[in-house]
This record gives sequence, C-alpha cells and structure tokens, in this order.
Amino acid sequence: RVTSLDAGMLLAETPEMPMHTMGVIVAERPAVPLMDTMRRVLTERIHWVPPFRRRLVEGPLQLGDLHWIEDPDFALDHHLQGVAVRAPGGMRELAEFVGAFAARPLDRSKPLWEVALVEGLEDDTIAIVAKIHHAAMDGGRLVSILGYLFDLSPEGDAWPPPEEAWVPDRRPSLLWYATDTARTLVEKPAHALRAIAGVAESILDGALSGHERAEGARLFEAPPTPFNGALSRRRAVAMADVAFEDVKAIKRAFGATVNDVVLAASCAAARDWLLARDALPDRPLVANVPVTVRARGDDDAGNRVSMILVHLPVEVADPAERLARIRAETARAKEAHGHGGGSVLEQFTDVLTNLTVPWFLTHAVQLYSWSHLADRLPFFWNLVVSNLPGPPVPLYCAGARVLRIYPFGPVQQGSGLNLTVMSTADRLCLGAMACGEMMPDVERIGAAFVEEIALLKGLAAGRG
Repeated sequence: RVTSLDAGMLLAETPEMPMHTMGVIVAERPAVPLMDTMRRVLTERIHWVPPFRRRLVEGPLQLGDLHWIEDPDFALDHHLQGVAVRAPGGMRELAEFVGAFAARPLDRSKPLWEVALVEGLEDDTIAIVAKIHHAAMDGGRLVSILGYLFDLSPEGDAWPPPEEAWVPDRRPSLLWYATDTARTLVEKPAHALRAIAGVAESILDGALSGHERAEGARLFEAPPTPFNGALSRRRAVAMADVAFEDVKAIKRAFGATVNDVVLAASCAAARDWLLARDALPDRPLVANVPVTVRARGDDDAGNRVSMILVHLPVEVADPAERLARIRAETARAKEAHGHGGGSVLEQFTDVLTNLTVPWFLTHAVQLYSWSHLADRLPFFWNLVVSNLPGPPVPLYCAGARVLRIYPFGPVQQGSGLNLTVMSTADRLCLGAMACGEMMPDVERIGAAFVEEIALLKGLAAGRG
C-alpha cells in the first residue's frame, strides 16, 4: 500500500504540476558507448533499487487505496533514451533540454522513472538526466542510490548478484480490486480519526512550546511576487555551481551552517531577480525548507520528509545582515520543528487521504488547476529551498569521473520556483526549477546565487 504522504503526491499531480524529482549528472565521456554502459550498470545493480521495477496500480473507479506492485511488464528499454542537444552543446542548450524533459509527466503504466542519456555536449562531456516520481523516493533516498549506480573508483566496483531471483507480481484481478475497495472504505473512518487526533496533538504541542514560535514564518503570509500563482505546463531550469570549500569558509567565518549559507545565497538570488522586475516586496519571502526525518540506515522507498518555514529577508540590502537574520530564523524554526511542527505535514496528508477517496482528491486538484485558483487564493509559501548532502567522495561512470550533480525538485501550484542544492566532494551544485511562463529568465537566479557566494567569501576573508 502506498503511504498517505506518497499518495498525496500522486493524487496532487496534474499536467501543470508533475510531481517528479530530477538529477542531472555531468561526467567525462566514458570510453565505451554511454547507452551500453547504462544498460549494463542497471542490469547488474537494479536489484539494489527496488522502486525501479515497481509500478502503481489503482482501482478502476479510484475508490480503493493506491498500491505498488512488482511490474510484470518491466523492460529496461522503456526507461532509457539517448538524445543529442543542439550545438554548441553548452549549459544553455542542456538547460533547454532539461526544461522540456521536466515538463513531461511520467507514464503511470510503467515504473515511475526515466533516464535520458545526453551527448553532444562541449568539453567532451556527457549528461545523465534522471527523472523519478517523488512518491517513489524522496531526495535523501535519491542521493543514496547514486552509490549503487556509480562507482567509487575508475576501475569499477564489484557488485554481488541478487540473493534471490526477482519475481514479478501478477496483475490484480477485478475481485482483488473489489475486495481492496471494500476494505478501504471500511477502514478509512478509523484511520482518519487517528490522523485528526495526531494533527491536533502536534498543533497543541507546538502551541505550548513557547512564544518564540509565533515570531517565525507561517503559512499563507507570503507576499505576492511574479513567481507565485497558477502554473503553466512549461518548465525553465538553470544550473550553477560553486566550490564547496568556499561555502564552508563562509560558514566558519559567520558561525553559520551550510544550510544558512545556501538560504542566504538563495535569498540574494531571489532579491536580484525581483529587483530586475521592479517587484521587490517590502517584507520577507517565505521559504519552504524540506527536512528529512529518515532514520540512519532506512533504505525504504517513499518519503521521509517534513518541512520548516523560513523568512528570506529580500528587502534587506546588506549581505551580512541577511545571513545573520537567516541564521537566527533557522535556529528558531528548527526549535519549533522539534516541538511537533515536524510531523504535521505527514499527519495532515494522512487526514486528507483518509477523509476522502482518490477519485475525489484527483478531481478536486484538477479543478483547482484548471480554474487557476492559485492566481486568486492565498498561497502557502513563495518558494522551496532544499539542501541535499551528496556523496562526499568522487564518483565514476565506466571509468569516467562525475564532475557535477545538479538536483531538481518540483514546483507547486502557487509557488513557481524550487531551488535545490547538492554538495559533492568539491562542488555545491544548484538546480533551479521554475514555471516557464513565470520565470523564462530563471538563469538569472543561478548567476546571482554564484555572485552572492563570491561576495560572502570576500566578506568572510575580511573577518580573518
């Protein structure tokens, strides 16, 4: 059975809001053909990534629960495609392809992932563009599978074969669907009551945790900006990267965290873009900052994620003051997260999916999207800023070194900008995903992010 949080991501999906995550892995060109390399690697190691062979099943009337099954029709070639970007094959051309690739929802008749192998890039490099549904795995799990799909040395890693042969499931029968639907309708009221009780307990716990929580960011208080409103089906992306050592130097000089520095650079990038549009608000933006709640060693698929809300003081001109405010803001938000705020997201989704049936939620979300209500109703937050700790060691693909890994998260109705970063052994890589109608010039965000890191590095050096 699909969990409530994962089901919420599936049921919330529309053509305007595909709910997949992505990664763009740029590497040196392997000595052997790229398609042959990926077929071999995936064939040998796919048993380490169970979601890659699981597909979604739902009843004909969308009344029962959603389920994952081992796909009886699984074929690796359904998920791989080779493409060549147009000349000269720079980052702009790669970003154009990634934006178009991101705009296409995944085919639910197959396991929810797809990989494009991109050639024709400058500097004799290639790109592996991976897309997987957020319901199948969260960012933390996505990072962990990099260790399965890439090698830790140029010579390659030896991987043991599976202990047991993979056995696909049989397709569910009409009797199975009928039984599952009946069971679901009987059990939902009790599940909903437990979920409502959990939400009430978490909210009460947060209310009793102290007055400081009231000073932090809240839902629906985000100021209007040009990137908030109803989404189109277009996507625009930008990729940028900086030396990870520069980020760590800033962190040490200002007594901050890596995440504080990422938020400060994101704040500066949003400020720069809004100033260029003459649309800078006079109060802070509200950022949704995802927080993993995945326990160490938890390799299960699906999502183990919560969130905190953080003010980004775009109205402040001084970079050092912006970082200081963000540092104080994140400390307060993390304290609130520890007093019950961290579990409300999953519990609220649990309430929503148990009070209704999939058919109702699917059509309610479609109506919300088609009617462009996000242009008229308050939105939860302005943007998402996510920080994923990536592999701290070099990775290789068939002997060729991986150079950069750009992560991307989905945008949501009302919030047309998602900034996701991933640290690697020596780089911090930013993937900016935006609604293409709202932000066709999203590459300005990437450039301003890099400029802010350089500016903060200079200020850090001045502090000795």
